[in-house]
Amino acid sequence: MNQCKKRIGILDMLNKKLSVIIVNYKSADFLEKCVALVREKINEEFLEEIIIVNNDQKEKIELDLQDNLKIINNAKNVGFGAGNNVGAKLAKGDIVLFLNPDTEIISTEIEKVIALFNQDNKIDIVGSQLRLNNNEVQPWSAGHEISLINLIKNNLGLVKSQKIWKAEEEKMVDWVAGTALFIRKDIFEKVGGFDEKFFMYFEDMDLCKRVRETGKNILYNPNFKVRHIGGKSYQEKGFQKRDYYKAQEYYFKKHRNFFEWLIVRIASKFLY
Repeated sequence: MNQCKKRIGILDMLNKKLSVIIVNYKSADFLEKCVALVREKINEEFLEEIIIVNNDQKEKIELDLQDNLKIINNAKNVGFGAGNNVGAKLAKGDIVLFLNPDTEIISTEIEKVIALFNQDNKIDIVGSQLRLNNNEVQPWSAGHEISLINLIKNNLGLVKSQKIWKAEEEKMVDWVAGTALFIRKDIFEKVGGFDEKFFMYFEDMDLCKRVRETGKNILYNPNFKVRHIGGKSYQEKGFQKRDYYKAQEYYFKKHRNFFEWLIVRIASKFLY
């Protein structure tokens, strides 16, 4: 009986297909290697398709258009979350991997990530360990729920979440970064996808929070490693700072109490 269940579990795992969605903006130079490593590191029996959503009208994407690669050109830069939503509507896979264009997949055992979803039906999102160019773990790739108290502590150098992103074993967490985020396609649709009011930043925290509110779990998986080159979508740091604080303010307005939102709103006015 146990052997039978085990065989069924393996077959179920093999039947799971993965759609990889990559949103491009000013990162076309990184796409060729990013896509090549997706094809190299993810066994074709698990890979349903690669969908590239191009938010940059000035960049022409020239890639080998194999059967499982689709390119969607948006008329304007609709933002990170909205761009991913466009791709997700076309995705055919059971699991979606949202992947930044300036990333390089390091790990090879994608079947172990898919197995995590099969082993526990309460796990709906799995986050990856992000590595910088110097091979150090990227800060703020997973963490605890954001609050005013945690925000103040973070700015004082008392970062509680660093124990999470430095962990060497799997951990249930409040959020994981959207840089390399796996999610069940059905739950993504159930919660309404990314909130498109977040143009850039905090859309991953918001998605994770809404998934947790359905009673499901978020897993940080340091065993699946992805290199993140980072910081290529913004040439003007002033615009990056503005978008960050606007998104932070909206997150607090949406998920925290009025007092916390008001303090963050006032503080933001002095920062951008």
